[in-house]
Amino acid sequence: MVGRGTEGELSRLTAQDSGRTVAFDYLRSFGVLLVLLHHTVLAYVTFGFLNPLDPMATFSPVVDGAKWAGFDRIALVNDTFFMPLLFLVSGLFVWQSLQSKGVVHFLYGRIKRLGIPFVIGVFVLVPVAFYPTMLEIQLVYGTGQGFGAFWLDFVKGGMTQAGPFWFVWLLLAFDIIAAVIYILFGWIVRRVNVRSNPLLDHPIFFAVLLLALSIGAYIPMSNAFGASEWRGFGPFQMQIARVFVYLLYFLGGVALGARGLRRSALRADGPLAKYWWAWVLAGAASYAGLNWIFTSNPTSPFVRYVFLAEMLLMVMALTAIFVRFARRRVGILSSFSANSYGVYLLHYLVIIWAQYAVLRVDFSVGVKFGIVFVGGTALCWAATAALRRIRWVRSIV
Repeated sequence: MVGRGTEGELSRLTAQDSGRTVAFDYLRSFGVLLVLLHHTVLAYVTFGFLNPLDPMATFSPVVDGAKWAGFDRIALVNDTFFMPLLFLVSGLFVWQSLQSKGVVHFLYGRIKRLGIPFVIGVFVLVPVAFYPTMLEIQLVYGTGQGFGAFWLDFVKGGMTQAGPFWFVWLLLAFDIIAAVIYILFGWIVRRVNVRSNPLLDHPIFFAVLLLALSIGAYIPMSNAFGASEWRGFGPFQMQIARVFVYLLYFLGGVALGARGLRRSALRADGPLAKYWWAWVLAGAASYAGLNWIFTSNPTSPFVRYVFLAEMLLMVMALTAIFVRFARRRVGILSSFSANSYGVYLLHYLVIIWAQYAVLRVDFSVGVKFGIVFVGGTALCWAATAALRRIRWVRSIV
């Protein structure tokens, strides 16, 4: 998900030299910032709660008494599109990587870059990140346990909470699916790519196709399992109603990458970039519409269709902005881009402990949010940059 060179090397690379584009490096980094924003505001929403009987089932590891209803809207609507955005971007260079490395080396690299952080995350980072929940429960209810006992209970309970590492294992599973598709159907893709393909070359056709497929993937699953149900075994949990939608966005990115980004709907000189403002207006309108329907009639049968349309339009709008305006590398942005995968891996632990650090401080909710979000982002960024000076760490993150 991040470049393999050092920060200095990365900032000097052109899009042609690196095989990537500035736009999608920065778009991925922005997606990571949205993840940090989401996990920051969850401590300050009005509907958060502690679960003293099952700390791992609490709404958010830290639930602060300082709250703001505006964070409710940010959390609810941000949740609709930021993960599909990351899955789409994560798929863009998969086909290219399969072609250049071969299936075996590709999968080895993905297991190394995703599998190792997942194991470390589940056994170490997640229980450490969730321990402030136990500390807050002890403050509120007067009962608690030491970290050793807490960790043992977490392991004995099946490690069913993976925090943000659910994205890591699911992305690895999607990479394996892409590798199987490459083995079975790569020859078909090569033949199709010599011809014009309006479904992949025009953003409107691509968006309509992705929306139609998303409706077919999401509606039956939400009918069967509900919109918010998490299912799986052990740490391999997923929001079951959305799993096929996430797969569609990932495979959409794979398809665009296989087509070639300079030919696809995401090309820098295409209609997506040219009419970026129209996509932004459509995304903003869908965002406002989803907010309205959440507020006025959240049980409407149309809410799921509005949700899927808003998801699609926000992803396309953000992509259009970056394709249109992110043309050159900027030192500080490239530094964050180079470290963004590490920031994602570390952020949950850092954000949660920062929330706990200001839990009992008499600050306004806005000040607490600013300290946690800005300070947490800076700390994760600095820690990742320092860790990536170690050679074997840099080969992973």
